[in-house]
Amino acid sequence: MVKKINEELFSDIINSLTGNRLTGYQIYNLLREKYPHLSKRLVYHYLYIALKRGEVAVDKVMEEGKFSWGHTTEKKYYTRAV
Repeated sequence: MVKKINEELFSDIINSLTGNRLTGYQIYNLLREKYPHLSKRLVYHYLYIALKRGEVAVDKVMEEGKFSWGHTTEKKYYTRAV
């Protein structure tokens, strides 16, 4: 079953990337006050749709740190497609 996209939320996600390079989690934190029932899963789903539509671009970066699973992790940074 396909759910209808909340166009206002979708637009806010895309607009949050204007001039910014953000992770999905950063976008979630920016929008959760406006959308109290927002889930990280929905943000990533909408980013996936936007990526398929060519509205956003993704840059995968390996970052080092102290994580519970090791010393490196791959982060996805999203930007608005030109």
